[in-house]
Amino acid sequence: MSQMRRDAIQLAYWNGLLWAVGNGLASTTLVVYLALDLGAKGRAIGWILAAPQLVGTLRWWLSRWVGRGSQRKRFCLASYAVSVALLLLLPVVSAPDVLPTTQSSLAALVVLWCGYHFFEYLGTMALWSWLGEMAPPRVRGRFLGRREAWMIVGRLVSMMAAGGFAYLWRRWQPEAAAWLGYSIPAAAGALMMLLALLPLVKAPALDAVSSRCLSKNTNAAWWQPALDRRFGRLLVFGCWFSFFNGLTQSVQNIYPARILGFSLLAMLGFRTLMRLGQLAIAPEVGRLVDRIGNRPVMMSALAVVACGPAFFLLATPESPWWVVGAFVAWAAYAGLNVGLPGLILKLSPAGSDNAPHLGFYFGVTGLVYAVSTLLGGELFDWAVSRGPWQLGQLGSLDGYGALFLLGWVTRLSAIVWLSRVVEPGAWQWRQWFLRRHAVALDAEV
Repeated sequence: MSQMRRDAIQLAYWNGLLWAVGNGLASTTLVVYLALDLGAKGRAIGWILAAPQLVGTLRWWLSRWVGRGSQRKRFCLASYAVSVALLLLLPVVSAPDVLPTTQSSLAALVVLWCGYHFFEYLGTMALWSWLGEMAPPRVRGRFLGRREAWMIVGRLVSMMAAGGFAYLWRRWQPEAAAWLGYSIPAAAGALMMLLALLPLVKAPALDAVSSRCLSKNTNAAWWQPALDRRFGRLLVFGCWFSFFNGLTQSVQNIYPARILGFSLLAMLGFRTLMRLGQLAIAPEVGRLVDRIGNRPVMMSALAVVACGPAFFLLATPESPWWVVGAFVAWAAYAGLNVGLPGLILKLSPAGSDNAPHLGFYFGVTGLVYAVSTLLGGELFDWAVSRGPWQLGQLGSLDGYGALFLLGWVTRLSAIVWLSRVVEPGAWQWRQWFLRRHAVALDAEV
C-alpha cells in the first residue's frame, strides 16, 4: 500500500471520529425528546423518523453528479457543509418566540431535520465511494471495522455528554425552558461536524481515472444496479429488512419515554451501552469479513439484531429494565454496518464507478424505510386504540406488545432473503455443504 493511501486512511479515521462526536451530540433521540417537549404526537414522531429517509431517496438520482477524484471530493465537502448549516438553524427555530406557534416551530424542526439529513446522505454517499478507493479489497474489511470503532468511541462519549447536559440543565435551571437543554447540545454537535471536514480537506482525492461527471456515463451503466440479478437479491433483503425495521420505529421511540418513563439521559445511556458493544466487536467483525466474507457475518449479526423487539415485549412499567436487552442485542449492528458497504462494493462491477450501486441501494431501501415508518406511525395509533389483541392460547397483547411481536418475527425472517445473496469471492455455505456431502457419498461407495 502506498504512503498516500496510508495517509488517506488515517485522515478517514479522524474524520469518522470527529463526525461521530457531532452526530452523538445531535442524535435522533435528542431531537425526538425536543419534539416531544414541543408537544409532538405519534404521527409527528413518525415524520421526524421518516422524513430524512424520504428525501434521502433522491440520493440515487443525484449520485450521477458525485463524479470522481477532485470533483467527488468537492461534492462531498459541499454536501456536508450545507448539512451542518441546516443543523445549526434547528435550535433557533425551536425557541418559543421565533415562530408564531408551537406547531409552526415543530414543522420547521421537521423540515430542517429533513434537509440536514438529505445533504448529509449526499456527502456520505460520495464519502463511501471515496473510502472504497482508499483501501484495497484485501484490507477493506479491517479498514471499515477500525473506522467504525473510531466512530463508536466518538458517539458513545458525546451521547452521554448530551444526555448528562440535558439532565443537569433541568436540575440547575428548573425555571428555564427545557428546550434549551436539548438545543445547546444540538448546536455543539453541528460545530463538531464542521470540524470533521478538516481531515477530508487534507485527504487526497485518490483517483487513477480522470475526473468526470457520472451523468456522462451511458444509460446502461446508470441502470445497471436495477438490472443486476446478484445485486437485486441484496436489494430484496434490504427492502424487506428496512420495511419491517421502519414499521416499529415510532413504538420503539415512544414506549420507553411515555410508558416506561425513561429520561433522555437513560435512553442515551442505553445507546452508549450498545455502542460499547459495537466497539468491542467491530475490529473482529472486520477481520471475519476479510476471512469468510460479508454475508456470513451479516447473517449471524442479523439473527441477534432481530431479537431487539422481544426485549421491548418483556419490558413493563413494573419491570422496565428488560429493555436494556434490546440495546445489548443491537450491538450486533456492527456486523451489518461493516458488512453491508463491503458487500455492495463487491457486487459493483469491477473497474467502474460504485456510486450508482451505493446510491441505488441506499436510495431504494431508504424510501422503503421512510414509507414504512410513516405507516408505522399510523399503525401505532390504530393498534393502541384497538387493543388488546387476542393471540389464541398465547393470551392477549396490547397494541405496543403486538407491534413488538410483529417486529421480532419479521426482522428475523430477513435472514432467509440474505441467505439468497451470492457474494463474489466468499465462502458459499451451500456449495461447501454440497461438496462435503458429495465427498461423503464417494467415501461410502
